[in-house]
Amino acid sequence: MEVGNRIVLLNSGFLICRMRRVLSGIGKELIKISIVLGFIIAAGNAGAMPFPVGEELIYGGTWNGIPVAWAKATVSNAEFNGKPVICLRVEIQTYAFFNAVFPVDDSYESLVDPETLLPVRYEKNLREGRYRCHEVTTFDFVTLKAHFERLTNGKMKVYDIQPTARDIVSFMYFMRGETLEPERETKHLVLADEKIYDLTIKTAEIEKISLPDYKQKIPSLRLMPEASLDDLFIRTGKATVWVSRDSRRLMTFAKASAPFGKIRLTLKEVNGAGDDFWIKEKKK
Repeated sequence: MEVGNRIVLLNSGFLICRMRRVLSGIGKELIKISIVLGFIIAAGNAGAMPFPVGEELIYGGTWNGIPVAWAKATVSNAEFNGKPVICLRVEIQTYAFFNAVFPVDDSYESLVDPETLLPVRYEKNLREGRYRCHEVTTFDFVTLKAHFERLTNGKMKVYDIQPTARDIVSFMYFMRGETLEPERETKHLVLADEKIYDLTIKTAEIEKISLPDYKQKIPSLRLMPEASLDDLFIRTGKATVWVSRDSRRLMTFAKASAPFGKIRLTLKEVNGAGDDFWIKEKKK
């Protein structure tokens, strides 16, 4: 009986350890995909606000078919240093059931000028199990300097930026003013963690994606993002994303590799501003 109990305890410990590794990977991959979604929600003209204030996108994340986390991207009005700004925010959280094993509660927030969509302030706050990372970057486009501070250890740095420099979140929403076509490849520079990284987006064919909140399948362009930015993006061949072909250009579905399985991210809800297909054609 004692030997049997030991075996059970060993197996339980192994499973818990394995699940922690799985959820750690899931949290990071969901963050990566959620940030990627911004690059590919392309619509309209950047000078005319290519995204509606009040928009809320909610995604459900699964690991090997098991619901583990959700992601939310929102756009809202805000104020910074007495001036109006647009608040662009991406959040990732594990569902309550998984919090006892490995809780993930991450957020990325960029405050941008409503006319230029250039960033004023960028904040990254990661809470994954015991891991913590809290960083703030402020941008000065008069002096062309960025002021970086890592609040978790007190590290500070001032570095040079270009006149069009953008953090990862403000850049992804700015890219909503770009139109992506099938069988193309585009290259971009992204500022993150005090460095500038190369990003390549390769597009493929248009496919139809089924979504839980809509009766008809959504024509979506298949994309393969590739980047050297380990913290936010999936390496070559490990992620695929589908983007709707309507005027909003929403990410409808994404998949990526993770420890011991596969991650799927599906558009669950489109809420907030607008009276288009995404709002009117929801299942009742």
